[in-house]
Amino acid sequence: MTSVSGRRAIWFAIILLVSALGNASPVAAQGEASATVTGVVADAQGGVLPGVTVTLRNVESGTVRTTVTEADGRYRLAGLQPGRYGLRAELDGFAPAEVTNLALTIGLSVQQNLTMAVQGIQEALTVTAQAPVVETTTTEVTTVVTQEQIEMLPIANRQAGSLALLLPGTQLPTGTRRARPTVGAGGANANLTTSYVDGGQNQIYNSGQEFLEVPQSGIREFRVNISGSSAQYSAVGGVVLTATKSGTNQFHGEAFEFFRDTSLNAMDRFEKEAHDTRGASKPEYRRNQYGGAFGGPVVQDRLHFFAAFERTKEPKTETVRTGQPQFFSGVEGAFPAGYERRQLLLRGDLQLNSANSVFLRYLWDKEYTFCEECGGAMAGNTGTDTDSPRDSLLAAHTWVITPRVLNEVRSQLPPSHLENLGSPPGIPRWPASQRGEFPAERFQQYTGVYVFPSLTWGSTGYSNNNTARWDVSDDFTVSAGGHTLKAGGAFLRFRSNEESAHNIATWTFGQDQFFDGSAAAIRNLRNPIQFTASFPPLPRHLRADWIQSYVQDEWRVLPNLTLDVGLRYENLHKAFNNHITFAGRERLRELINPASRHDNNNWGPRFGLAWDVQSDGRTVVRLATGKYYGNVFAGTLRNEVNALLQSNVNIRNPSYPDPYGGLSPQAFVTVSATPNVSITSDQIEQPESKSINVGLSRELRPNLAVHVDAVYSRGSKASQIANVNTPDPVTGIRPRPTWGNINEYRSAGESDYRAMYLRLDKRFSNRYQYLVSYTLASDKDRGAGQATIVDLYHPEYDDGYGNQDRRHTVVASGAVMLPMDVTVGAVWNYRSSRPFGARAGVDSNRDGAVTDYVPGTSRNVFNRGDDAKYLALVNTWRAQNGRAPISASQLMTDEFKRVDVRASKQVNVGGGRRAEVIAQVFNLFGTDSFGPGATPWQMNALSNSFGTINTVHPRQQAELAVRFVW
Repeated sequence: MTSVSGRRAIWFAIILLVSALGNASPVAAQGEASATVTGVVADAQGGVLPGVTVTLRNVESGTVRTTVTEADGRYRLAGLQPGRYGLRAELDGFAPAEVTNLALTIGLSVQQNLTMAVQGIQEALTVTAQAPVVETTTTEVTTVVTQEQIEMLPIANRQAGSLALLLPGTQLPTGTRRARPTVGAGGANANLTTSYVDGGQNQIYNSGQEFLEVPQSGIREFRVNISGSSAQYSAVGGVVLTATKSGTNQFHGEAFEFFRDTSLNAMDRFEKEAHDTRGASKPEYRRNQYGGAFGGPVVQDRLHFFAAFERTKEPKTETVRTGQPQFFSGVEGAFPAGYERRQLLLRGDLQLNSANSVFLRYLWDKEYTFCEECGGAMAGNTGTDTDSPRDSLLAAHTWVITPRVLNEVRSQLPPSHLENLGSPPGIPRWPASQRGEFPAERFQQYTGVYVFPSLTWGSTGYSNNNTARWDVSDDFTVSAGGHTLKAGGAFLRFRSNEESAHNIATWTFGQDQFFDGSAAAIRNLRNPIQFTASFPPLPRHLRADWIQSYVQDEWRVLPNLTLDVGLRYENLHKAFNNHITFAGRERLRELINPASRHDNNNWGPRFGLAWDVQSDGRTVVRLATGKYYGNVFAGTLRNEVNALLQSNVNIRNPSYPDPYGGLSPQAFVTVSATPNVSITSDQIEQPESKSINVGLSRELRPNLAVHVDAVYSRGSKASQIANVNTPDPVTGIRPRPTWGNINEYRSAGESDYRAMYLRLDKRFSNRYQYLVSYTLASDKDRGAGQATIVDLYHPEYDDGYGNQDRRHTVVASGAVMLPMDVTVGAVWNYRSSRPFGARAGVDSNRDGAVTDYVPGTSRNVFNRGDDAKYLALVNTWRAQNGRAPISASQLMTDEFKRVDVRASKQVNVGGGRRAEVIAQVFNLFGTDSFGPGATPWQMNALSNSFGTINTVHPRQQAELAVRFVW
């Protein structure tokens, strides 16, 4: 990565972006959410017809697009919103030809040829279009989740994006707040999934999480690109493209409420156990989700509006269960938790003329999460209460410059921000207006954290962060003959003002002992193996500019053969803490040179092929390969910003309860003179992956097709942390003796993902639909999904199955409209177990982290066929530490099985209005599936609960709803 090549790369990106913007109107476009109709107009003998006027009309909104066929009879209409259209071809001397009910979905390219007869022989030719179940020009592994699926299938939380789990190559969410499925990427990290809403990128720069979600009543449909995305997209993992609803020429609306209650739910496995053994009452639970939507015309055929609002209130409890009640019964039980959310969508669409259309869309998504991450081995005062409001204002413009030239430009403008206000459960959140202020009274209620093999109790963390963002993007398309040339780019600017939280005190103990949270129990604790702390709390600032650009050519080589060739370039410009200085911390120059950091050679070639084997649109072979780049998220980069300005203490086998030996914390740090720091490698780079997929789609009959794909992805340069100053395992001397732990954020993780995807897809017709998908996958990596590698001198210890590796996944869904306006839908979900590993429970390699593996084991070795061998090693380790052996019967899996059902009955109430009564049951058969969360097992081998899972998915949960539609 030379500076010369870096400058050239940056200039290339700027030139691409400016050249595209130079052809744009000053407002912004539908972009990635758009569809395309192409075709050839011919006479009855097959001769092509130039000069034919082709008109496309959206039957819902009345908007019109017109073009004229070229010399070879071709026409192309691009930049179209999803919807239902009518197509009409007109030429003097010929009878008009019409196509009705042409359904365009998000990202779809439809080949619609027309045949015209001489006038007088035939008055007019009208055909009804049939939505293709096999996309003949698409090279990606992709499909659309339709409005019929969103409305007819059971959805537990009215988050339509969860229906992505119907598809192969997807994984269950592992988080709580902003939880979403992982798409592609081998499941290593949900944050590798890239999300777009109405063409605007929808990710949080600090973490990669989905920025916000659209209320379900505001989603028209969404497309999921599982693998093989074209140069237009930045994606190490999959891509999710969401299109919001628009107003139409008729006023339409809905109002609804969905209700759950304790009386409608069964107790889960652990709640029932507590009820039967201790007489515990059934935990309180209630969920209300209500809202509505309304849209219609302001000016017929030209100006329309749409609005949607939803609110969710869900007071509930989380059950703390350690499996060791003889020590921790005083802190076990059910604790108050909850979730609240408000969502708003406002959208206006204006058709200026047949060549220009604009829309403006505002989204607001405000979440409150109470006792986040509580439950299982996490006590009721651990985790956070989080207030997270965020919004997005997006403007878009589509300009048909000529029949062959199209420009789409969009911008997300302020106020577009994310604000996290977090504090330990039950402690008032610090006001955002006082961000960066740290008086002593702010932390008086914080207890510090006590970590045992089977329990984590206490509080020390908080956050009060604000991220401002602005982005602009453009896509410029030229079609000529069989070529569709596209160039575009994006510029995203992030600025984040945060607080660098301090760790009041975290004590780690090597064995379970009596603890009930009382002052006496805290005084009586014995034999800690580690103490950590950090101080003082400080403000910090993060910044990044993300430059993206691409060129691609979709080339129709033959009528039945399409090549997609492209090149993408990305640059995280000055995004690697390049802005930090050495003022007040000159010594840091020994370790880093932030000004030198750059990664300017991120060129990603892409190639795809789609072959319509028999030229009948029924059998398609596809191939896609390319190089992809991911983001370096600021969530870990942030740890470096206040290095040496904030002291980090890490003491092995500390004295208790005074780890500082009678000194003040600051005096102790001064005396030790071996500071612990977090830094970023000066060679930091964006994660990369090289992937290839080969697939076959076959239409079995109208509206039914089978799809088979083989996928391989090899990842490198994944972000991870390593203590590069770990003591030498022989001499015990650190590489830099005058420093303590040096945790370096670097690009060293690797991954290997192989999968076969099967999908049988029956699109909605004749009153029913179904989808069956199967995934056979293997996901291995070297710490690609790890926060910190375990042993600097033995990186091979982190070779193993990925944290989210599931060998088999089967999902079947379907819905049918029965007589008397009754609709029934169901989803059956089976996912085999993930693996887990065995932690030693002590800091064996003296790197300051209690994460080492049991001797003889490595990462994620259990639940992969050789449990007896590795359990013997665990029991040998336990015997060396005075623990009794663990029985093989204690080891658990997180195999997931669930059936959800939905039934509804519609009643017409006159005047085009109807009422709908809905009943849903989630986990109909009450199957116990253990382990919601990223790593739910007790993996500390010194815990008597090793190998168990102390969290479980709910048993039967029923929901009743009423919905009025007009």
